[in-house]
Amino acid sequence: MTRLTQAMVSLALLVVLLPALGYVLVLLVARPRPPASFAAWYLVFVLVWFVVAVPVVALLWVLPPLPRAAVAAVVVYLVALVVPLASGMARYPLHIVRCGHLPLVGTTFAAGYTYTVPGSRAYEVTPFSDRFFCSRREAEAKGFHESSI
Repeated sequence: MTRLTQAMVSLALLVVLLPALGYVLVLLVARPRPPASFAAWYLVFVLVWFVVAVPVVALLWVLPPLPRAAVAAVVVYLVALVVPLASGMARYPLHIVRCGHLPLVGTTFAAGYTYTVPGSRAYEVTPFSDRFFCSRREAEAKGFHESSI
């Protein structure tokens, strides 16, 4: 197996397997559970993350396979944190950890400044979800109001 192939296998494990295990952990621990639609959007995010990291792996040819894959995965994830339509998907798992529970999901799409709470019918995480809050008080302090849907 070539070093590039080893690096690609390592990248796949880091970018696909670790987030999948984290998602399963969230499903087991979080109450209420994340919306089912998040899984589909997150799968798309992870696949794009992998594809975008492939050229980075190729550029880091001087590093051994595992560090090469790790650097590529981290660099692409850090970029995803600030890229529109990807940042919400990258930040949602981080806010679960920060809040200790599923966060309120806010959006500024179409200047709506609305948020939804976990367990509500409208609770959904999509690429248009661009704000996350741990409490209603935090969301309202930032000028958001609860969605009427």
